[in-house]
Amino acid sequence: MKKILIADDEHAICQAFAQMISLEGHEPLIVSNGQQALQLIEQQQPDAIFMDIQMPGLDGLETLRQLRQQQSAIPVVIMTAYGSMQTALQAVKLEAFDYLGKPVELDKARQLMRQMLDSTRPAASPDPLPVTTQGSELVGQSAPMQELFKLMGLLSSNDLTTLITGESGVGKELVARGIHHNGQNSQHPFVAVNCAAIPAELLESELFGHEKGAFSGADGQRIGRFEAAGCGTMFLDEIAEMPTRLQSKLLRVLQEHSFERIGSSSPLPMQARIIAATNRQPPQEVAAGRLREDLYHRLNVITLCVPPLRERREDIPLLAQHFLQRACQVLNKSQISLDDAALQKLQSAAWPGNVRELEHVIHRSVLLARGNIIHADALQFSEHSESASSDNTPWKNLQQSARAALQQAISEQTPPPSGGLFHALVQQVETALIEEALAACHGNQACAARLLGLHRSTLRNKLPDQKSTDSS
Repeated sequence: MKKILIADDEHAICQAFAQMISLEGHEPLIVSNGQQALQLIEQQQPDAIFMDIQMPGLDGLETLRQLRQQQSAIPVVIMTAYGSMQTALQAVKLEAFDYLGKPVELDKARQLMRQMLDSTRPAASPDPLPVTTQGSELVGQSAPMQELFKLMGLLSSNDLTTLITGESGVGKELVARGIHHNGQNSQHPFVAVNCAAIPAELLESELFGHEKGAFSGADGQRIGRFEAAGCGTMFLDEIAEMPTRLQSKLLRVLQEHSFERIGSSSPLPMQARIIAATNRQPPQEVAAGRLREDLYHRLNVITLCVPPLRERREDIPLLAQHFLQRACQVLNKSQISLDDAALQKLQSAAWPGNVRELEHVIHRSVLLARGNIIHADALQFSEHSESASSDNTPWKNLQQSARAALQQAISEQTPPPSGGLFHALVQQVETALIEEALAACHGNQACAARLLGLHRSTLRNKLPDQKSTDSS
């Protein structure tokens, strides 16, 4: 029998955990604040801990920090209903076993408890990396964002090459900045280059620099972005837009960790961490010949998928408030708020431009506001954003295809397939949806399940085989 500590000031949560732990054959230990937790840990030496962040007195993160300073390697799962990028990063850097958002799924908690009891955790460093407030513009408490913050925390403690994917406007550069500013080399530069914004003939010089006289117009030596980044982070945005000739040169840089200025034969060390991003689907770009396959695999050591705003609508009120405060500050206006109808309108919009579009809508509304309340009719969306929410063209096309198949079967008096025409059509659509979702998520079942709105086990049961990965 193992001892499992629950530190939470919510009685209902403690009782639910206690019942789950007892049914698993272990002994639950319950406290309501951090100070009690530290005292009980010293007395009882529990085998695993579930700890809330928001507790009276000593909060969960400070309790975990003190526990790690004592060189304790007890695995700890941090729980919170008010998750943010900074709390997730701090929890990971303090060697938390995992980070759970509330309301907690007891099945997930049971799984984590078993993993903690099976694990052997090395002693943590008494001096974890500080979490900075820089690069903290990412806002969100939804499950997809909590997963993203967790991965960012893991990446901030190393220099692995990273690929960030996501639609335009989701905040890919903010993710890159968050990793950099909370990483080991945060004191070094963060250098960003938009490969789509610089003409192809200038991009090579921009990246690698050039010597005087290297080409017509090269009147002096120029330091490139790779050299300027030093030991910091080099962020290559819209990497799929880079000319294929330069992709080959970049691949060589990644392989040999050195580069040369144009017109020079003297290699310079490439010490920067590389984070690349694209708003396209890399496998499709590779298939179309726009992205070198070898470069894609070299960049794709770790991939972070930033969810579109429509897949995390529960974050819209939080984001809207964040942008309202910032707009009021920039425009030197007194505090302005949204009425319920305006907030509902924001949550029902299509947001093809994602978080960037939401920010622009809020900023424009604050600029034009004539009072301290923004009403629904004062929100001005782009035509594409409004029409997309009501058009539902893909679903109309799907309905039309199903009708056409049914009408053809009736007119030709085709014998119904085994199980009936309805089940045959549903099976075809279901298979196609799962295949497309897995392709969009590069085979990641957890990502595909979120995209389809299915539980991961439901998706797994529907798969024809188990070749796809199930990592998160």
